[in-house]
Amino acid sequence: VFRIVSVFSFVSVFWMLFDQHASTWVEQAKQMDRNLGFWNPLPSQVSAVNPIMVMIIIPLLTFIVFPGIERRGLRLTPLRKMSAGMLLAGTAFVAVALLQAKIEAEGVGTVSIGWQLIPYWLMTLSEVLVSITGLEFAYTQAPKRMKSIVMSFWLLCVSFGNWGVSQLAHAWEDWPLSESFWAFAGMMFVAGLLFAARAAFYTYKEYPQE
Repeated sequence: VFRIVSVFSFVSVFWMLFDQHASTWVEQAKQMDRNLGFWNPLPSQVSAVNPIMVMIIIPLLTFIVFPGIERRGLRLTPLRKMSAGMLLAGTAFVAVALLQAKIEAEGVGTVSIGWQLIPYWLMTLSEVLVSITGLEFAYTQAPKRMKSIVMSFWLLCVSFGNWGVSQLAHAWEDWPLSESFWAFAGMMFVAGLLFAARAAFYTYKEYPQE
């Protein structure tokens, strides 16, 4: 159990970033041109693309991307997928930071909200790679008697992420959005690299699931 929890400890930073698509990203959307011609969404409605993208990305990865990568000789372990997902989350925040810098340079209401679809796509990719794969990893790597305990630690990491971002939001409330986005991106890249380093030394164990 402690072997698995040592891996989970870095995932809290991912949840600090992921849930911001319903908070700071909405604040960014308020400053953008929301007229898409066929749709004029409210700032809080843009996040509706997340579940739609999930349903596109899962079969895309499962049937095309993952088999294509493994045919080239790279074994895609769960922790490698999660490492890639965490780095993608950092990249999503680089994208929103660049968008925010453009808004601050050109003025409120000038940058199309369509550009937000890029960070949403990157963050949804990272969600599939981290969240879904993490749940699979937790369940398959835990002994039968300890599965509920391990899953509770996974949920605890989610809670720590939510608590952590609330604390940082209070501490950074006077920062421009662009600066906080860059700071979160840096945190995620550091956590992702530490996660990948820990994952490189993890020994997988398979337990019967009956």
